[in-house]
Amino acid sequence: MASSKWYFASMLSAAVTVTASLDSPAMAQELDRRKALTAPPTIYTDMVACRDIAEPTARLACYDEKVAALQTAQSTNQVVIADREQVREARRGLFGLALPRIKLFDGDGDEGDQIEQIEGIIQSARTIRSGKWLIHLEDGAVWQQTEPPRSTMRRPKAGDTITIERAALGSFLAKVNDGRGFKVKRIVQ
Repeated sequence: MASSKWYFASMLSAAVTVTASLDSPAMAQELDRRKALTAPPTIYTDMVACRDIAEPTARLACYDEKVAALQTAQSTNQVVIADREQVREARRGLFGLALPRIKLFDGDGDEGDQIEQIEGIIQSARTIRSGKWLIHLEDGAVWQQTEPPRSTMRRPKAGDTITIERAALGSFLAKVNDGRGFKVKRIVQ
């Protein structure tokens, strides 16, 4: 009976500790930091706020001022304006790289627009240490085989089609010409 009381007391203590840590100043700072990363830029929210001005002349003057500020920020690269297709292309180019959590690239709120696989053309392929493959794609991405090569694996060569897809636990699986899959990682060179 004493051990069950000790167990209950330990679980209660752990629950209190977890609850207290959720209310900690550090947790609040982390939540604020995440909100700041996903919030639209002030220059945009200022422009949207013009809508709330009831008097038409004042509202138009507000829009004129804020649109001019947005145009200046965009032309000086302080703000980047991208359409959905440009974002998809950026995500494709970043596929396989570990990036900080940025709303633009995380797929949240975009109907699950996370890229699950890419297809490309091999520009060159060569073996490196332990016989593993280093594969350069035509789009500039470089992928390295992470597991020992199989004797049954066909040699990848320039012009071959490669499909790379997300796999378990953050890994990636590559298939050359729809052949047998092998694990790879993206390399920055």
